[in-house]
Amino acid sequence: MEYSIENIEQLLEEKLSEALSKFRGKELRIIDIGVFPWISEINISFLFSEDSEEEDDIAAWRYFDYSKIFEGGWDQAKELAMKMNEIWVEDNDPIPFLLDFNSAATSEKVTYVINQFKLAPDFRVQVLNPDDSNSENFCA
Repeated sequence: MEYSIENIEQLLEEKLSEALSKFRGKELRIIDIGVFPWISEINISFLFSEDSEEEDDIAAWRYFDYSKIFEGGWDQAKELAMKMNEIWVEDNDPIPFLLDFNSAATSEKVTYVINQFKLAPDFRVQVLNPDDSNSENFCA
């Protein structure tokens, strides 16, 4: 799978559709899309209104890394993540990847799936720069 916004959209749409069937009815506060080109990783994490974890402590969320790319939970994304790493090796700049994932996450196709979840009033999708503790949300 080549690295492209369209392929990112397809992967997000598929994984979010899978999650929708599992979490239907739970009020969703945050979808975090983790983008780590230096280790060939993409992950999707969820924080629900009923969860007690702090929203800034993503790694502590009950559904942190729901996608489980390294544990065989998202094999479709592995090839794209490897291509992402090949590009990363050339310039070591995460910003273009974060912008691409923002474009995919806010696309009509992905937004359609997201809107099928029961969304909290303060719901958001976030793509953050994992190297910046004060990162802006690239989806804002």
